[in-house]
Order: sequence, then structure tokens, then C-alpha cells
Amino acid sequence: MSRPWCYVCRRAKVTCICRCITPVRTRTHFVLLIHPMEHRRVRNGTGWLTHLALPNSEVHVGIDFRRHERVNALIDDPGTDCHLVYPGSVTRNLSRGEYRPRPGRWPVFFLIDSSWGCVTKVLRGSANVRGLPRVSFDPGPTSEFRIKRQPRPECLATIEAAHRCLTLLAADGHEDFGPEESHRLLAPFRRIVEIQQHYPGAGREHAGAM
Repeated sequence: MSRPWCYVCRRAKVTCICRCITPVRTRTHFVLLIHPMEHRRVRNGTGWLTHLALPNSEVHVGIDFRRHERVNALIDDPGTDCHLVYPGSVTRNLSRGEYRPRPGRWPVFFLIDSSWGCVTKVLRGSANVRGLPRVSFDPGPTSEFRIKRQPRPECLATIEAAHRCLTLLAADGHEDFGPEESHRLLAPFRRIVEIQQHYPGAGREHAGAM
């Protein structure tokens, strides 16, 4: 007999975290591109959790987004200012205040939710996303996602990456994101970590986020 399921947070009702989710309003619009393999990890997927916590966000599942109608509409819209959150040799570093929103444009940040290996596949198959100007940030505190092994110390879960972006944007006056909003955004993520630490094998799986 199958367990009762919550179709909002996509967890069994016995571990439902919906009561921990208090949506946080943001100026920045987040586009979460989720690799199908990550999308199937319903229990611990932080991309979907990020979407639930940030009303100004949207989710698209796939690998090749070159012909994706909505993704291309956002990129081609003259009213948007689209950036890919991803490290690289040529990025606008949020930690150093190098990012400045374009006046009159809607700031849109793309985040790829997947393991690092699958992120590479999404970028290889999606020239439109790969070609976006990039933003990044300096390494900070290590990930709180202790139930998954991180391939590198600076790797973060998707919701942590969004949180880092918002914190740094707020520091430069580009977001209204203070300590209360910070706590609200991470509360459901921390609850998942707390729940999953009680299960055997916690910490053995590689992180499925940037």
C-alpha cells in the first residue's frame, strides 16, 4: 500500500514540509532549469523547493533548451536582463559588487539544478543558455546539505545558491532581502536536512545542485 503523498512539496505526508514554507517576494526573477534525473529525486530536490519558496520563479525540466519557447521568450525579451548563475573566467562577481541591473529591465537569473556532471550536459545542449552573461560569487560558508556529499567544498544546493545571490544583491541595494527573509527562505531546506539525517545512508549521495 502506497503512502499518502503531498503533491505540493512532493514528499510523503508524514514528512511534508509545507508548513515550513513561507514564500519570499523578490525583485529578481529566478528560472530553474532542472535536469530530468534531478527532477526524479523528489524527496530531496532543492530546485523544486526553491520554486515553492520564491513566488517570482519558474521551473522547466529538460536538457536541451535551444527550442524551449518560454526560455527563449525570456532571453529574447528586450525588457529582461538575463544572466546565468555559473562560475567561469568571465563573470560579474556578486561578492565584489560587479553586477549592476540594467535600468528599466527585469532582472532574470537562470539556475541549473543538477549534479555538476549533468549541468555540463545542459550547457552543452543549450547554446542559448550557455551564451548568457554570467554572474558568480566568491566561495563562502560550506553547504548545509550534509545529507549529500559535495564534489567540491564550494558547491551549494540550488536553494543555497539562490539565497547567496539574494544576500549579495541586497548588500548592493538591488534586493529587499534581510535576516527575516533569509531565515524564511532556508527554513524548509533546513527541515529537509533535519528529517533526512535520521535515515540510513544520509550523506552518501552526491549533491544534485550547483
